[in-house]
Amino acid sequence: MDNVFQFRDQLIERYGSFSRSFVRIAAPDIQAEVEHQYAQGRYWPEPLVQINPNYQRQGTVQDLVAEGVLHPACADIFQVGKTEGKPSPLHLYKHQMEALAKGQERQSYVVTTGTGSGKSLSFFIPVIDRLLKAKDSDGKARTRAIVIYPMNALANSQLEELDKFLHGYAPEHRPFTVKRYTGQESQTERRAIADEPPDILLTNFMMLEYILTRFDEVDRRVVEHCEGLEFLVLDELHTYRGRQGADVALLVRRLRERLKAEQLVCIGTSATMSSAGSQADRNRVVAAVASKLFGTRITEHDVIGETLERVTNPLKDVNAIRTELSEAVARKQDIWADFDAFRDDPLAIWVELNLGIELPADEPPRRAKPMTLEEASYRLAEDAGCQPEAARAALQRFLVAAHDVRTPQGRPPFAFKLHQFISGPGKVLTTLEERGKRHVTLDAQRFAPGRQQENVLLYPTHFCRDCGQEYLPVWHAQQPVSFSPREIDDIAAEDDTASYGFLCPLVPGQQYGGLLEDLPETWIDLSRNEPKIKPAYKNAVPYMVTVDAKGQTGSGTEFWFIPGKFRFCLNCGTTHEARGKDANRLSSLSGEGRSSATTMIALAALQQLFALSEPAPGQPDPRKLLGFTDNRQDAALQAGHFNDFIFLLTLRAGLIGALQGSGGQLDEEHLAESVFKALGFQGVDEATLVEYLRTPKLMGLARQEAQRTLRFIIAYRLLRDLRRGWRFNNPNLDQLGLLQIRYRDLAAFSADTSIFAANSTLNKLTAVQRAILYELLFDTLRRHLCLESRYLDPVEQDKARTSAHTYLNERWAFASDEKLDTGRYLILGKRPEYKGKPRTELVTGGPRSRLLRQIKAADFWRASACAGEVAQWKDAEWTELIEDMLKAASNYGYVQKHAIDSQLAGWRLNAAAMDWCLIADDAPAESNRINQYFRALYLSIADLLRQPSHPLFDFEAQEHTAQVDAPRRQLLEQRFRYTEKDRQDWAQNPAHEAPLERLPVMFCSPTMELGVDISALNTVYLRNVPPTPANYAQRSGRAGRSGQQALVITYCAALSPHDQWFFHNASEMVHGVVRAPTLDLANRDLIDSHLQAVWLASTQVPLDDSIAPMLDLDQPGKPLKQPLHEALRAQAVQQRALASAGRVIDQLEGELEGSAWFTPDYVRQVIDNAAQAFSGALERWRVLFDATRQQMDMADRIVKSHTASHTERQNAQRRYGDAARQYAVLLKSGNGQNNDFYTYRYLASQGFLPGYNFPRLPLMAWIPARGGQAVNGKDDEGSMVSRPRFLALSEFGPRSLIYHQGRMYRVVRAKLNVGNTDHISGSGQLATIASLVCSQCGYGHLGEPGGEQPLVNRCENCDALLTEQDWVRKLYRIETVETVATERISINDEERQRQGFELQTTYRFLPGPDGQIQKQKAEVRLGEELLGELTYAPAAQIWRINRGWRRRKNKEQLGFYINPITGTWSKQDTPDAEDDNGNDDALLEKVTSQRIVPFVEDHRNLLIFTPLHALSLEAMATLQAALKRGIEMTFQIEESELVVEPLPKSDERRALLFYEAAEGGAGVLTRLANHRDDLALVASNALQLIHYRAPQSGVWTLDDLPSLEQTDELGNHQCEAGCYQCLLSYFNQPDHEHINRRNADALKLLVALANAQVQPVTNSPAAIASATSEDEMLDAWLSALRQAGARQPDAVNVPVNNGAAIAAAQYKASRALVFLSVVDGQTASVLQDKGWQVLDFADVSQWPQKFAAHVDVFGSKE
Repeated sequence: MDNVFQFRDQLIERYGSFSRSFVRIAAPDIQAEVEHQYAQGRYWPEPLVQINPNYQRQGTVQDLVAEGVLHPACADIFQVGKTEGKPSPLHLYKHQMEALAKGQERQSYVVTTGTGSGKSLSFFIPVIDRLLKAKDSDGKARTRAIVIYPMNALANSQLEELDKFLHGYAPEHRPFTVKRYTGQESQTERRAIADEPPDILLTNFMMLEYILTRFDEVDRRVVEHCEGLEFLVLDELHTYRGRQGADVALLVRRLRERLKAEQLVCIGTSATMSSAGSQADRNRVVAAVASKLFGTRITEHDVIGETLERVTNPLKDVNAIRTELSEAVARKQDIWADFDAFRDDPLAIWVELNLGIELPADEPPRRAKPMTLEEASYRLAEDAGCQPEAARAALQRFLVAAHDVRTPQGRPPFAFKLHQFISGPGKVLTTLEERGKRHVTLDAQRFAPGRQQENVLLYPTHFCRDCGQEYLPVWHAQQPVSFSPREIDDIAAEDDTASYGFLCPLVPGQQYGGLLEDLPETWIDLSRNEPKIKPAYKNAVPYMVTVDAKGQTGSGTEFWFIPGKFRFCLNCGTTHEARGKDANRLSSLSGEGRSSATTMIALAALQQLFALSEPAPGQPDPRKLLGFTDNRQDAALQAGHFNDFIFLLTLRAGLIGALQGSGGQLDEEHLAESVFKALGFQGVDEATLVEYLRTPKLMGLARQEAQRTLRFIIAYRLLRDLRRGWRFNNPNLDQLGLLQIRYRDLAAFSADTSIFAANSTLNKLTAVQRAILYELLFDTLRRHLCLESRYLDPVEQDKARTSAHTYLNERWAFASDEKLDTGRYLILGKRPEYKGKPRTELVTGGPRSRLLRQIKAADFWRASACAGEVAQWKDAEWTELIEDMLKAASNYGYVQKHAIDSQLAGWRLNAAAMDWCLIADDAPAESNRINQYFRALYLSIADLLRQPSHPLFDFEAQEHTAQVDAPRRQLLEQRFRYTEKDRQDWAQNPAHEAPLERLPVMFCSPTMELGVDISALNTVYLRNVPPTPANYAQRSGRAGRSGQQALVITYCAALSPHDQWFFHNASEMVHGVVRAPTLDLANRDLIDSHLQAVWLASTQVPLDDSIAPMLDLDQPGKPLKQPLHEALRAQAVQQRALASAGRVIDQLEGELEGSAWFTPDYVRQVIDNAAQAFSGALERWRVLFDATRQQMDMADRIVKSHTASHTERQNAQRRYGDAARQYAVLLKSGNGQNNDFYTYRYLASQGFLPGYNFPRLPLMAWIPARGGQAVNGKDDEGSMVSRPRFLALSEFGPRSLIYHQGRMYRVVRAKLNVGNTDHISGSGQLATIASLVCSQCGYGHLGEPGGEQPLVNRCENCDALLTEQDWVRKLYRIETVETVATERISINDEERQRQGFELQTTYRFLPGPDGQIQKQKAEVRLGEELLGELTYAPAAQIWRINRGWRRRKNKEQLGFYINPITGTWSKQDTPDAEDDNGNDDALLEKVTSQRIVPFVEDHRNLLIFTPLHALSLEAMATLQAALKRGIEMTFQIEESELVVEPLPKSDERRALLFYEAAEGGAGVLTRLANHRDDLALVASNALQLIHYRAPQSGVWTLDDLPSLEQTDELGNHQCEAGCYQCLLSYFNQPDHEHINRRNADALKLLVALANAQVQPVTNSPAAIASATSEDEMLDAWLSALRQAGARQPDAVNVPVNNGAAIAAAQYKASRALVFLSVVDGQTASVLQDKGWQVLDFADVSQWPQKFAAHVDVFGSKE
């Protein structure tokens, strides 16, 4: 890239013209406002320029060797330029020297310097120096240093870097050895590491976990060689957050224990972690995090920061050169004689001091903040005394020229990046006033600015795609009659009183005037004499209303109101079917969504990159773009979208090229062949064959057959592309005025009067008039695909599909499940119905059809010879005219008549009569209707196709995420890097028939690989704003790795407050501060899993890679095989494990103080229970295995059944095949480490072993095989995709869509938990759970599966009475779902479609190990005043319940219908049921569906905030949004990581429930509950987010708020009630009508909170003394229970028999209740009737005997 500024300008120019090409706005006032905003660059502002500063240097490695500081061999090792054969000394930066000093003192330290500062050498030099010295004195080969990277790609690139230093040494003489052990290695490589231990081992935390836990022979030896480890390096410390960070902290402690590494030196590298305070304060924050991670003391003096220095002359500042600046700005070009001349150049000095480095008075120099180009130009213009335009040109010219300069060390002095933020255009909003007077704005919010008091609302405005008439989607309420704004696709009101529709302003010249004949013809019933509206359309007729600005009727402006969906445009008359979405018929401001925008930007970037010359041989290729998105499914959606777009683009451009090559005209016969040639497919070179052939080696007849099939498919796709109006966001050639279909000899035919003698009307017309009529008729036939053509013949299509599957690759073939269009028929009567639905293969041309209307409306009738008679005609005569036209045309061979059935005949146009003509050169007729952007695009691509070698076939995108398996990911990386070495490695593998294909676009999700180090990459695209500046730095840091100019583009979604906030504050993201990660090491689940890992390692048993071989599958219950069972329970194992675990826990002393659950006995309990927990963790696998077996058996029975019909058997066969594949996946041996059922990974997912960032107990979705081949040539066998359960409850909810590798899959079935007793009760129904959710505080009380109800009538949390209203019955736990493929991801998919579900959350506090409920309370106080109460529970059980579709008709009815045998979700009450035709097993449909309410449960930490005074719904909704955003900003966590919900429910809000959705939590809630000032910080940030400036004094007061409000340039408020920069978000849409940032109560509380303190509530001794003796009895009984080694109860203090008595303890499995005081006889008999054992423990002396007597309840003492 020679000039990144030009590159950026061209890109933005193209994106801008694309984005603006869709929308047509008729209203002048809206048009003017929109144009004004675009002209100001509102959605693509100036980019930020950021220059990498220079670090201070101090000496070379060679000097240090001479001084005797470093080992002599270092002088030879550490030289630069060895590989090029020009070795020169390695200069060290000051921070590298400081690090070396620490390392030599054996002191742990952390380096926090910027990118490109040689961080890795800061630890490699001290490590290697120490190695060499140690090897001299102790020759034993062992591993002395381990470096842990957060991802493999970083380890790979580091290995390459180190290899450069070892260049020139023979392998056996290398001074040190380094090996990578990341799980990508082959068995031989792993063996070699075990045989010859490397000095340095590079790995990742997952692999280290496996090495420590697995006990196979290789891992064991690797660990032995590491004993006495000296160095441990953690790269990128700041990335270890939340659960993953806590896991790594414990891993370090286990490593220290296992390797007996008492003297371990820990080294970390990190970004800086806070911006506040002095340098020492900032270092203290980093030191605290590092100490916690490493478990060793690191002080602020051990944190090494960057020391910057100037690259230009340090003696000159801006004042010294100000006089010379104007001359420098004015010069034509920038050329310097040598580097010294460059250092003294005034422009160089100015740029460095303004854009590179800041020199604060009292601190060392630091990086300058990035500045927009515009701002920098203004500053330069001011200093140089010139015009900003001249300054801007000079700046750009200078930066590009300076880029070619090199410092004496060979680096560019000013390596720089451009950061371009782009915002998706949102909506236009207007008030309900007349054109010209109404307020028009592009800022999405509820009220018109300054008019909230009057309640003047803003309404989103959409535009007819054809004429630009504006429409406002509204809710229409009856009592009183009023109109309020709605989202266009939201069609189910919260209450039943409102219906939905649209308002359209009355404008002169509209076609619709309220009369019957203005309605679409299909609405009118003409069978009677008097035309009437068909009953179906009665309620859809638009009528006139008068509405004022508040939405009240009776006065104000006149509108048409359209009830229901948008069926036809009142202005231009375009009509639409009832099906489909309104959002597709009407465009909002941008016709495109995020996907189209991304595709267009990617395409524009690629086109510019490929216009550059080929890189020189051996040079890396920069022609590629790396995209990032934070959601895996979005990456899949985006890659599919890009590929579909490129495919269509290629095809259409091919057609233009073919027409240009054949004189502008083609007929059907030659169409396919010409396009085939235009695409260059006749070439026989390998590159061409690879594009379409599955195996490029095909020869002879096979190749001819493949090419024949390809021609057929091309022709079919082109014909189908003529259909009218599909893919509005990608108009076809016909709509773009590039292509016209003409009909051969039409002029001659029309001129031959003898043909028309039979019909007097046709006879009277002139030849020209007849030709116009026939064009109308033939165009209708063609656009509806009423064509006679072999390409639309189902038999031919099936042949092509089969042949394509054999020969062609996926891109060009028909997909095996693609629905192909076949020819239709035009009929002149009414469309007959089939099973109650109109037959889709018939198109009507009869009375009131569109065709007839067009013919009636033709302009020439008035001037024709028969104008008089035509005026009198009724529809019957018109239909007769069309019939006569068809008959005349059929004699000439244009059309054919077919008998459809006995009564019905249909007509088709003969496709051979069509001539495809290119009309690109003619001036387009209705030019304003044509999308000029696309028109230009197709013409330019057609030109590109004519070049001898064009890159179009190389344009392809793929997703690179955790959903993709490892071998495929590595292949993608190889194709993306596409270096000489990659191509050679690929070619050397004999299995590869074709050469390596380039992959220029890759969309990644960040979970897997932050750093695929690709040196030549200079364009990075972010599809959303990353969660934190650290993520942004990581992703943007992928570009410009070698100091080249780079561009980073970030697309900000219009409806995300996070994205919009950073769009307006971009430098906060680019130059932002990384918050210190929060680590909670006292989490019990976390420590359990690590101690279980220690236990598993102590067993010294290597487990099989797969689960099946460990279980005895023939025994009932599938227990562990006997030898394994015994090995795990051996006595020696327990002793080894106890000793190790004890040493690990000792390292956590400080962390565990004050944890309620930690007891001296804790370690022993965990180790004793480990073997049982291990077997328990395999339970989920057993259940899946049983369910799959059951499914196979059921399907098998149907296949063999005589009564089943053919289709039922076919369906069953398909299901059997699917189940058999899942069965194979479960039984497969030799699982790779990335397989979900790899034993160690599976144990981690079940929470038995540490999970790091993998979801614990995820929900799984089965994705069926696609019938293709996988990467490695093996057959694709289907796969499981997993998501964290709380997300999956909705993402994998009934009939949701899942995006995976280029297609969409619909969730159609839930896997039922068969095999275990709760599956089917006697009635053939699923056994469900009933629950009570307290309506006062939202606390949950759950029953047993199959049980009737929970045993309580008062809430256990707040003691409120529970009533009938509180029941949620029919709960059923969902674990795994199955999907079926629906279709390829196409250009229509802008955002992932999500089903709207209503989710409810309920919770229970859990007892700790001592049987006490775990929760702590704190008060929020402002001085003496109590504001509210916080309740924090370190572990609580949370249930998320899916109550049903948000748009369901009956709100009282919960849940979904499911078939209790097959688990298929029924389509009853689906909001969008009409869109797919299920024919699932009619045989089993005889079973009645059952209604169930799906739920998932999990343990999470939670925090409840209850304000002291009850607040209104508006205040609580505002508070909820403000605190959530405040926490996200304060702790830098993602929107999806924190969930906040109102308690007890959304229409009655008393408290806010916060819990962390991220695995193991981000550690944020403990801080809010336990740190005095964190809540105040959150409230203060929340106030700043809702547009208040922070007060200078630092103290918020209510009175000062008005003066602190931020305003725009004109002094207006940023927003009235809330906008997408502050509180509104895509995710809280249901709350938008309640959120109001001016709500007085909410503001008052936020201001109070910002000054408040959190104080824990402790029980005073007096209170404890007066506690009842009952509690003391219970404590005594619980401790006796523990001493006896008996089972802990499931619950304590349970009220029974409507509160008549309190049971001290409850055991659910054995159905026993324990009483510590005498029970009255009546209560006892009631409980015994219900099947409970009543155990009387009133006599303390009898306790031991009672424990022994009831072994069934308390367990035996083993």
